[in-house]
Amino acid sequence: MRLGMQNEIWRIIAISLFSLIFGISLEQPLMALLVGGVLYIFWVSRTISRLFKWVDIGMRGVPPDMDGVWGEFADTLNRQRRRHRGTQEKMRRAINRAKRVTEAVDDAVIVLRRDRTIDWWNSAGKKLLGLRSSDRGVAITNLIRDPNFVAYINSEQFEPSSGLPSLRHNGRLLEFSAVLFGDSEIVVVISDITQINELEKVRKEFVGNISHELRTPLTVMRGYVETLSDLKGNSAMANKAYQEMSNQIDRMKDLADDIILLSKLESDRQLPQQPINLHKLLSEILLEAEQISGGKHRLTLEGESEIEIKADTKLVRSALGNIVFNAVLHNPQGADISIAISETSQQIEVAIKDTGVGIDPDEIPRLTERFYRGDSSRNSKTGGSGLGLAIVKHALTKCGATLEIKSRLGQGALFICIFPK
Repeated sequence: MRLGMQNEIWRIIAISLFSLIFGISLEQPLMALLVGGVLYIFWVSRTISRLFKWVDIGMRGVPPDMDGVWGEFADTLNRQRRRHRGTQEKMRRAINRAKRVTEAVDDAVIVLRRDRTIDWWNSAGKKLLGLRSSDRGVAITNLIRDPNFVAYINSEQFEPSSGLPSLRHNGRLLEFSAVLFGDSEIVVVISDITQINELEKVRKEFVGNISHELRTPLTVMRGYVETLSDLKGNSAMANKAYQEMSNQIDRMKDLADDIILLSKLESDRQLPQQPINLHKLLSEILLEAEQISGGKHRLTLEGESEIEIKADTKLVRSALGNIVFNAVLHNPQGADISIAISETSQQIEVAIKDTGVGIDPDEIPRLTERFYRGDSSRNSKTGGSGLGLAIVKHALTKCGATLEIKSRLGQGALFICIFPK
């Protein structure tokens, strides 16, 4: 551009000198300069007009043949045009690729504007929701009127939604998940979870039935083991074997009972709620814990005696009891175990703290998984079934409560059960 400007300046100087010399020869220097200036302006106007005509037709083809600053300006526009077309082509390919990807997946993908009106959808969206071209610009809440979905899609933060029955296909269960992107637009992904839901039901029923069926043979085995152990003339080795068999049968029975309880907690059945005095309930749990401890631990309970929550008594007792009994069973003699009840304007907390062996922080996220045990000793006396904290989590969730775990190795553990008021 600088070279073109220099050439243009030299052109103006040359025209001015020629006009001045020509005007001096005619004894009309000013008139000659004026005529030269007018001719230069006419030439520039014609050049600019050709340039703008080329721009008006979308800069198709090669730019007009020009020199000087206007020629370089046209070349610059031409280069920008080529770069712009290259960028457009890349964007077009990216958009087409994204469309092919969304068309290939089985999940429905729907794009909503900020006002929750439908802007675009893929083929799966048309199949699952029966969308038509006339639905573009229609609010999605006009098509899906379920109150749970309406509350979910109109919320500021999209939490994982529960399954909703399909309005178009009877018996199908759909799961919705949404995320914000761009200028407050929303992408809604809809998955058909009918088969997954059916398999989960089958799994729960199978586990529950198997656990129930285990009770009878375990009871029979326990009876025979007790009969054999009572026979006279048994050797010390036989009595030890019978005792170990009895212990393992008890352990299998506890495992079956825990699985049955966990299956009940995972069911969708609504449980009755009644007022629960936490201090009274925890006092009863503390008495049982003292019997289990046999005086090896110091157990204390603090908190106001009037604090109440509204939930299912069996669930709360199971959750809090599991935590307290675990603290007794998994900590060495001399450990302190304290229970504190506190209340705020929004929630009620039950904090169960011990000064025992503690838990590795890396293991805390997995403690509430089924059959996970941090001590990894399945044959130890305190190993348990590995379902205790899984039962705690499901029981608290069923009551609308949450569980927080804080611990470090060698520094004890703190379990906080948070109940909404």
